[in-house]
Amino acid sequence: MFVQKTTSDIFSRAYGILRRLDVCHRTFSLKHNEENK
Repeated sequence: MFVQKTTSDIFSRAYGILRRLDVCHRTFSLKHNEENK
């Protein structure tokens, strides 16, 4: 039970970080595309 909770906690934390990185990457790509026009 304890291990299960720790695993899900790590997954949720990693998912949050991945989502944040994805948003940053999209924003950066949009800015980059605007500059290239």
